Amino acid sequence: MKTDNKRNIKPLIGLIFAIALMLGGIVFYATSHGGRGLLVQSNGNEVGGSFRIVSLGESVVTEGDFRGSWMLVWFFDTNCPDSRCQPVLKSMEQAYQVLHHQGVKVSPIVVSFNPFEEADTLKDYVLTIAPHVMPYTATPDMTKAMADEFHVPYKKEGDYYEPAPRVIIMDPQGHYAGTVDATGDAQALIARLQQITHK
Repeated sequence: MKTDNKRNIKPLIGLIFAIALMLGGIVFYATSHGGRGLLVQSNGNEVGGSFRIVSLGESVVTEGDFRGSWMLVWFFDTNCPDSRCQPVLKSMEQAYQVLHHQGVKVSPIVVSFNPFEEADTLKDYVLTIAPHVMPYTATPDMTKAMADEFHVPYKKEGDYYEPAPRVIIMDPQGHYAGTVDATGDAQALIARLQQITHK
């Protein structure tokens, strides 16, 4: 009798597993390829909101992972000339260092406009000069939806995507707090952050 029960349970477990895989695939496809409303939500923000991005270790990260920290968000492409984009990364790193020293928790992140960016390329471009600025990628649809949500242009300029003209600042509760021009001026970025975080 016990043997018969085991034989009956195995197909049932297999069926449940197959259904779970199928449902997981449907949900993943819908969230990765659905319209903007399925991909991101403003959560009441004028700029910014929800997102799903992929770390260098290929784990999925959402806006909720940054709660409790001031988040700096900037979009760029590693094909961008070093002289144009790396000063912004350096200024984000300097801002992190200054505010961290003052006891302010800051999470500077950059999202590649190129959804097919190689992890090693992204790591080499960012972390060699800005070790506390975390680079991420996203699916093509998520990248476009995020660009729209964060109010930054999503267009190519020759061989690379035009970097975002502003660094967006989100407060520790995930609310939009302001922007600062992405000029690579570290002192301007630091002064703006100190103004916002010390209110």
